[in-house]
Amino acid sequence: MPDSGPRPPPLPSLNALLVFETAARLLSFTRAAAELGVTQTAVSHQIRTLENDLAVTLFRRSPQRVALTEDGQRWSAELSPIFKRLRNVNAELRRPALAERPHVSVSLVPSLGSRWLVPKLGRFIARHPEVDVRISANERLVDFSVEPIDIGIRYGSGRYPGLVVKKLADAAFVVVAAPALLAARPIADVRDLKHAVLLHDDHPDAWAAWFRARRARLPNAVRMHQYTDSAMLVEAVLREQGIGLARWSLVVDELAQGRLELVFPKIAPLPTGLGYYLVSPRENLRRPAVAAFSNWLLSEASVLVPRPL
Repeated sequence: MPDSGPRPPPLPSLNALLVFETAARLLSFTRAAAELGVTQTAVSHQIRTLENDLAVTLFRRSPQRVALTEDGQRWSAELSPIFKRLRNVNAELRRPALAERPHVSVSLVPSLGSRWLVPKLGRFIARHPEVDVRISANERLVDFSVEPIDIGIRYGSGRYPGLVVKKLADAAFVVVAAPALLAARPIADVRDLKHAVLLHDDHPDAWAAWFRARRARLPNAVRMHQYTDSAMLVEAVLREQGIGLARWSLVVDELAQGRLELVFPKIAPLPTGLGYYLVSPRENLRRPAVAAFSNWLLSEASVLVPRPL
């Protein structure tokens, strides 16, 4: 085997090095003992042991004071930054973690988030300033077991096995238009829609179902535009691009503010066959922040039910 060279000398006692570094920094065995929580005799013993181990004299001792020798200065200069770093690491890693503010993470479809939830969210924030809200807007169903989501607001059938499910409201379609559009071209009867541009979302055959409910047929060759994002549909109606068949939940605020009007206020809304549901794992609802948001949602959900304006 090749010669690996002489073996390095063994390390001195780390405790003795700590005692020496403290005494060298303070230039006092008495103050070092106080900082380390030991007796002055113990400090003197550790330093004497270290001097014997290193075969050097580290301190010049006198009845009034101690001073570093040249060897002591060299060892102190090397050890001081090492132990300073160790003290900083010890303080950083043992510091209690900052307490995280209570929060609730909510997943819902973008259209309901932008047109219904966010405009009302200020009321929850004002009522619960201690709770941070995190909104995740997407079309897919989240997996609560692997994703950091506390509550989901889902548009569907209400069958979500393994979760606590609370109905917020059944969804229904209403026919809406911008007031300026209706003023320019009044619509007094269902038959007048054959001359209009009809807007709808991705709900299958929504307008055809609406006409069937009125015991009428969808006019032939009527102009129709589809928006797979329901929030975009509402925006198109607001911009007078046509007559919209929109979900009540997405236009209720616009109707209340007069930015949209019901084209047929005496005709009952058309149920979509689906609804809005609050869903969550049961253990999530035990957290006060999540429970508070859940209760607030249920109280706000009354506006999702179509009603006279």
